[in-house]
Amino acid sequence: MTSLKSYGEWALVTGASAGIGTAFARKLAAQSVNVVLVARRADRLKALGTELSEKHGVKTRVIPEDLERDGVAERLVEWVRDLEIGILINNAGFSRVGRFDRVPRDRILGMIRVNCLAVAALTHAFLPAMQARRRGAVIIVSSVAGYQPLGFAATYGATKAFDLMLGEALWVENRTTGVDVLALSPGPVDTEFQAVAGEKPHPGATPESVVETAFAALGKKPSVIVGGLNKARAWSLRLAPRKQVARLAMGVMRGYVSEELR
Repeated sequence: MTSLKSYGEWALVTGASAGIGTAFARKLAAQSVNVVLVARRADRLKALGTELSEKHGVKTRVIPEDLERDGVAERLVEWVRDLEIGILINNAGFSRVGRFDRVPRDRILGMIRVNCLAVAALTHAFLPAMQARRRGAVIIVSSVAGYQPLGFAATYGATKAFDLMLGEALWVENRTTGVDVLALSPGPVDTEFQAVAGEKPHPGATPESVVETAFAALGKKPSVIVGGLNKARAWSLRLAPRKQVARLAMGVMRGYVSEELR
């Protein structure tokens, strides 16, 4: 794994208050990278910032921000104007499961704002400075949900397909700029994500294993899927007819969604 500090002194992690985001922040701090922590829940961010500073001696900056709000990229740029952001972790995202017409419209639009618009805006805001310095890294957290049409999680799957395609395209655009870009696709992870999405609980990977996979792949490939079984499933879908893929994917999701939401 490349020394994370070689990308710069500071990293910015969205969705840092829980799950994969917290695991990213801890791993960065363990490699002596200072961390900007972004999420809505200020109390959790402050506690995490204190933990990282006391344990690893790094600097932290807490930014309580809702990525669903308009103008978030511009506000974050102002918050960190005095810092050199060498690593951007676009981790924040959420889902709401159920048949498309039964998911509240504000949650559908919110997913698009957080999972797609904020990712594109933040990457567009911080990438040029990395290119000018000829060093930096951008990780976009996608999902194996982005590899197929996902009935009962239609919007979420579509947003993660956007993230996957954006990350891979930026990887190839930046191959000669000194900036490493990676699209990271976990499957189920043991976090609060499932409860927020309204999914029935089911086992998954640990956030720490997801982060280890990401940093092992960074600078080596455009995208990575977490877990051998997830890789096999995602690649096998490319060989099947699209209508069969859609039916199979929805069949899997049916087991995670309550009857009243189907």
